[in-house]
Amino acid sequence: MGMMAIQIQKRNGKSGLLSRLSLPIFVLIVTFIALFATAASYILIRVQNDHTLKMAEQSMKFVYRNIEYQFDTMNNVAAFILSNQSIENLLEATYQETFEAADNYYTLETNLQNLSLLSLLNDIGSPDVAQQSYVVSLALEPGSGLYHMAPDDFYPITGIFKNEDLQGQEWFHRLSSGERQNVWWGQKRDPMNAAMIYSARKKTSLKDGRSLGTVIVGADTRSIKSMFDNAHLEKGYHLLLDETNQVIYSERYEFLENAAKFPYVSSLIGAKGSIITRIDGESHRVMFETLKNGWKLLSVVPESHFSQYTFAISALGVAITLAALLVAGFWLRRIVVRVTVPITRLVNAIQRPEVVEFKMPLPYQNTGIYEVDELNQKFAAMLVTLHSLIEKSFTEEIERRQLQLELLHAQINPHFLYNTLDLINCRAIMAGDQETSRIVRSLANVFRYGLNRGQTWISLEGEVKQVEAYLLIQKMMMDDLNVDIQVPDELLSANIVHLILQPLAENAIIHGFIDHHSGCRITISARLEREELVLRVEDNGRGCDADKMNLMLQQQPARDVGTKNSGIGTGYGTMNVHRRIQLHVGEAYGLRYIGVDEGTCVEVVLPYHPELPV
Repeated sequence: MGMMAIQIQKRNGKSGLLSRLSLPIFVLIVTFIALFATAASYILIRVQNDHTLKMAEQSMKFVYRNIEYQFDTMNNVAAFILSNQSIENLLEATYQETFEAADNYYTLETNLQNLSLLSLLNDIGSPDVAQQSYVVSLALEPGSGLYHMAPDDFYPITGIFKNEDLQGQEWFHRLSSGERQNVWWGQKRDPMNAAMIYSARKKTSLKDGRSLGTVIVGADTRSIKSMFDNAHLEKGYHLLLDETNQVIYSERYEFLENAAKFPYVSSLIGAKGSIITRIDGESHRVMFETLKNGWKLLSVVPESHFSQYTFAISALGVAITLAALLVAGFWLRRIVVRVTVPITRLVNAIQRPEVVEFKMPLPYQNTGIYEVDELNQKFAAMLVTLHSLIEKSFTEEIERRQLQLELLHAQINPHFLYNTLDLINCRAIMAGDQETSRIVRSLANVFRYGLNRGQTWISLEGEVKQVEAYLLIQKMMMDDLNVDIQVPDELLSANIVHLILQPLAENAIIHGFIDHHSGCRITISARLEREELVLRVEDNGRGCDADKMNLMLQQQPARDVGTKNSGIGTGYGTMNVHRRIQLHVGEAYGLRYIGVDEGTCVEVVLPYHPELPV
C-alpha cells in the first residue's frame, strides 16, 4: 500500500505539473499565433485595399489634370482672340459700304478656322476621332464694323455670326449681365447633333471698352473621351457634371442627363472630398473634386472593389494559423514532458524527511538538461545555506536585544545634560545675565522636545515649542530674523512624527539665508486638507527649483537617508524627515516643495491623528 501511494503521488504530481505548464503555454502560443496571423492578415488587407483605393484616386487625378488642361486650352484660345491686336483691328474697322468689309471678314474667319485647328495638336489622342474637336466662333454686336457682313442666324460651328439669336439663351444673359466673366455649358451641336462643351467670354474694345461681341469656344466631348478611356476604372464609373449637375460626360449616363436626382450628388459638400453612400442597394465610395470653372468630376466605385481580396487573404491566414498551431502543439508536448519529469523527481526527493531535517544531502540525478541539473545542485547548496542562516538568525536576535538594552541605558544620559543646563541657567540668573539665561532655557527646550524621551510621536504643540526654542536661539545669533508661527489652537493636540519642523527651519537658515543678512523671514503654518494635516515652512531666502527637489525626493533610495544631498536647499535633515515620515505613516505622505516667486516653500503632509496612534 505504501509503495502504491508513492507511485500515485508521483503520477499525480507529474500530471499536475504537465497540466499547469501545458495549458498556459499552449494558450499563450495560440494567442500569439492568432494575434500575429490576424495582424498580418489585417496589414495585407489594408495594404491591398489602400492600393486599390490609391489606384482609383490616381485615375481620378489623371482625368482631372487632363480635363483642366483641355479647359485651359479653350481659355487660352479665347484669351488670344480677346487680346490679339490684329483681330482687334478687324473688329473695330469701319466701312462706308458693306462689301468693303468682305476682305477683313474672310480674314477674320480664316483666323478663327486656324485657331480651331489647334485641336488637332492638343487632342489627347483618340484614334477614332479624326475631325477637329474645337469650334471657335464670334457672335458680333452692332458695335463691330463686320456686324452687317455676319449671317443673321447663329450656328454653334466655327464662324462669324450676329448675336440676335443668343439673346434668349440663359448663359448669354448671365454673361451680358456681368454676373460671370466666363460661362461654361454643354449642348448638342446642330446639324451634326454632336455633344459639345462651350465656353463664352465678352469681347470689348481695347480702346474705348465698348462691346464688340462674344467669343465662343467649343470642344467635342469625344476629345475628352480618351482621357476617361486611359483612366478606366476596373469597377465603377466617372461623372463630369456642370454647375447645374447635368451630365457632361460619363460611361454610364447620357449627355445632359440630370444627375441632381441622385441623392449622392446632392449630398456632396465642399470643393473636394470623399463620401460613402448606398447606390442601387450597394455601398459605394464617391470621390469628387471641383474644376476651376465650377464643374465637378466624380469617381464612383463600389466598396466591394476595395475589399475584393479580403476573403482570400483571411482564408490563407486561417490556414497558416492552423498549421502553425499543429506544429507548435507537437513540439510543446515533447518539450514540456522532458522538462517536467525531472522536476517531479526532484520534488519527490526533497519531500523525504531525512533531507528536510538535514540528516542526509539531496540525492544527485543526471537528467541531461543543464537547467534542471543546475537547479538540483543549487537547491542542495541552498539547504546548507539555510541551515547556516537559521543559526545566524539566532545570533543576530541576541545582538538586537543587547542593543535595545544599551538604548534604554542611553535614555538616562539626557538627564545629566538637563541638570547641567539648569545649573548654567541658575548661575546666569544669579549673575544677572538674562540673555544667557534665555539661550540656555531655549537650548534645554530644544533638546527636551527633540529627544522626546525616545518616542516616535509627539503632539503638534510640543513640536511647535521645540522649533520656537530653536528659532529663538537663531534670532539671537542673526541680526534681522523674523519668525511667524500660525498654528490654529484646535490642531495643537494633533500627534505627528517628532522632529519635523526644526530640521526644515534649520535648512531654511543654513541654505536659504546664506546670502541674506537682513529682512530674513520664516513662516510656519498648519492647516487641514480633508483628512490630512499639512504643515508649511516658508522662507524668503534664495529659493530652489521645486520640481527638481520633488523629483529628488521621489528618486532618493532608502539607503541614502543618512547621506548628504548635493542639491540646493536640501540635505541630511530634509531627506531624513521625508524618509522617517514614509517609514512611519506610508509612502503616500512626506515632503513636497511648492513653487513660489520668492524663497522656498516646503509642505509636510501627514495623516491627521487627534490622538496618539498606537
